[in-house]
Amino acid sequence: MPALSVVILAKNEEHFIERCIRSVRWADEVFVLDSGSVDRTREIAASLGANVYEQEWLGWSAQRNKAMSLAKNDWVFFLDCDEIVTPELAHSIKEVLSEPMDERDAYSMDRQGDFLGILLPNMSRPSNRRNFVRIFNRRYSKYDMTMKVHETVLYPGKSIPLEGVLLHWRGYTMDEYIVVGNRYATVEAEVLYDKGYRANGFVIFLRPILRFLWCYIARGGFRLGTRGVIHAMLQATNEYVRYAKLWEMQNAARTSHPPAHIYKNPS
Repeated sequence: MPALSVVILAKNEEHFIERCIRSVRWADEVFVLDSGSVDRTREIAASLGANVYEQEWLGWSAQRNKAMSLAKNDWVFFLDCDEIVTPELAHSIKEVLSEPMDERDAYSMDRQGDFLGILLPNMSRPSNRRNFVRIFNRRYSKYDMTMKVHETVLYPGKSIPLEGVLLHWRGYTMDEYIVVGNRYATVEAEVLYDKGYRANGFVIFLRPILRFLWCYIARGGFRLGTRGVIHAMLQATNEYVRYAKLWEMQNAARTSHPPAHIYKNPS
């Protein structure tokens, strides 16, 4: 059976780090790469038997690749602090480890998040779910350094889905959802800008509608009552802000003072 290292990136995650580590204590190694916590994250992790290393933040993909280099084993399993490995997923991972594994392959999992106290269905497209890889062999695979956000693993083999759910439970309030959504929208707009995507009025109008329909109809948000409506509207809003920011980057430089035809400085 190949040994498995569980790798957790952390910064100020004292509220979540314990449950995350406890869900994978069956692994051969659990270690945390901390990027400057000022709370009890490192102390809690060490008290649970995890190895703790420190590394100044390098960016999502670079930090993950750095963490991967510190693992004791070639097979690595990346977790975020606010994620929990369910018993069903843990059983599936142990079964895979007990059988012959192709070092070129990677293993994907179904991550489901919370929203205002309930568990959401996975909202990703099927292709994204297949590529949501968290377990792979570091000798053959690594994180794509070109990705600023929503980092992905580059692997030469096939993606094998695992049974069970990876819980992503943060317990955000609406204020926190809006703050986080706005922050991600900025980075995602920058990524679209770098790739040469163009935003116009039609795109800014249409994409939020499509996003709402995807979340509410295609992914079953209508079954969640009022929460389903709120979630789909929030996702549509994030889509609108993302493409509005992209349009701003391409068409509207910041204007700190009114132009002369609006107000002419008396001086």
